Parts: sequence; C-alpha cells; structure tokens
Amino acid sequence: MLLIGSWLVSRGSATAGDLVLAATLFMVLGTPLRVVGFFLEELPRSVVSLDRVDRVLELEIEGSDGAGVLIDEPLEVDVVDLVVEVDGHRILDRVSMRVAPGETVALVGATGSGKTTILEAISGLTEIRSGTVHIGGRPLDEIDERELRSALAMVFQEAFLFADSIDENVSLGASTDVGAVTAALAVAHADRFVADMAEGAATVVGERGMTLSGGQRQRVALARALARTPRLLLLDDATSAVDPVVEGEILGNLRKGLATTLILVAHRISTILLADRVVFVADGRVVADGTHARLLRRDDYRTLVTAYERADVA
Repeated sequence: MLLIGSWLVSRGSATAGDLVLAATLFMVLGTPLRVVGFFLEELPRSVVSLDRVDRVLELEIEGSDGAGVLIDEPLEVDVVDLVVEVDGHRILDRVSMRVAPGETVALVGATGSGKTTILEAISGLTEIRSGTVHIGGRPLDEIDERELRSALAMVFQEAFLFADSIDENVSLGASTDVGAVTAALAVAHADRFVADMAEGAATVVGERGMTLSGGQRQRVALARALARTPRLLLLDDATSAVDPVVEGEILGNLRKGLATTLILVAHRISTILLADRVVFVADGRVVADGTHARLLRRDDYRTLVTAYERADVA
C-alpha cells in the first residue's frame, strides 16, 4: 500500500491525502478480516468437537434390574488376574489385589508401572481383556452405571475446572446441598484460600481454572469428588501439586471424616506412611503387598521410596 501509494503520489496520480485515506481504510478493514479468518480456522475443529459431544449425549445408559445395587457403606474391592492391553502391548499382567472396606491402600511403583491403569480398570474407565473386578461384592460389569458413578469417585492428577464459580465446579450443577459443598472444601483444605477470594466460593475461575495455582485446582477437584460422599475414592496422584504438609492434613481429614475405601497412587514418603497397606507395582504386576515397614526389606522397594524421600527433601 505504502509503496504503490508513494509511487502514485510522486507521479501526481494521487495526493498524500488519498494515500492516508486508503491506508486508514485498510487498517479499519484489517480487524474484521482477521476475525473472519479466525472463525474459518476454528470452524472445522468446532464441527469435529460438536460431533464428539453429540455422540456422547446420544448414548443410552442401560438400566438395571436391581441386581447390581451396592451397599450404602465403604466398599470392598477385589481384583483377580486382571489383564489390560493397549494396541497389543500388555499394560497390566494378571494383577490381583484386595482392599477391605474402609481400608486405605497406597499404590507405589515407578513411572509407567501401571498404577493409573489399575485405578482406571477399577473405575470402569478402561477395557479389561481378562480377569475380574468386584466392587462391594458385585462384578463390575453387572453394577448399574448410575449406581457405580454415585458410589465411586476418581480424582486425576490433572484437574479440569470450568470457567464458572468454585461452587459450581464442586457441585457440577447438581442439587448438592450448600453445606455439603462447604464441608467438602474444608476436608480438601480448600476452604481457606476460597475464603480469601473477593467473592468467596462464588468467585469465577478462568477456563481450566487458570486463575488458580496447580495445588488449588487439585484441591477444588478433590472437593468435587468428596461432595458426593463416595463409598470408594480413587486418587491418581491427586495431591502432587500440594505442599507435603497440607497433603498430610488432607489425607488425615479423609481418613477421619469420611467413611470410604481409599486407594491412592503415592509418590511421597509422607503419603505412603499414611496408608494402612502398600501395594508395590512393577512392570504391570503386583510384586509385593504389605505394610510399608515390611516392604522396606525388599531392595527394589527400599531403593524406590528412598528416591522419593530425597525428592521430598529437595
């Protein structure tokens, strides 16, 4: 624009005013053109996303004849010869473990050993090739889906929050009692930082909870699970971004104030010590099961938790 306009002005075919006018017009048109370009760029991805959401919404949840109703108390978990494969690669190889009602069990193992996959298999989030999972004495595939989701809660390491208030992120729009939300925030040790916010629990967090720190997001996600008073709680390193002292207080609150069976992936020695029992996982297998003190007799377990202890100190 400037090159051609300057050439026309030098020839006398246009005035300097014409050049300024044309440049201003192009600047005004630039913004809407960029908006249109952004819209056209995002449109294909939006169509694909909408198609995925529609497919989920169209799914019909099968009912139950009542045979899969779970008892209204902490649930027992019994896993026998569990095998999970992904793209022909065996992730879990004949895993067996039992968790008594109300017990707290820590899954310990190196990265990639299969700890998260065990939790996903128990919660029904991954396909099982062979083996069985019983929850509350009922086979997993015979439990009514609605009943399972009301009794079980799983909290992931990466917490997703919506661009809404903290209250709504905890209740997810359900008719959850305000007192239950407040109590859940207290157990998750989130009540203090929430109270310090300008609008308290009504404060709107950004998309994916970007206005909160990683530890704060994890505590709100934990409160979301606790507000439903689950009878089986699965924590996949769900407090990894929380200060170790605060994490200890949270887990202590869970054990004292919540009637639930707790299975958690642990990477901190302080977390491991809070568990009633430790299940040691390596290469997709359960290689040892017992108290922390007993497992310290194994060289491989002692080496791993010593590394965790050094990481905590660092």
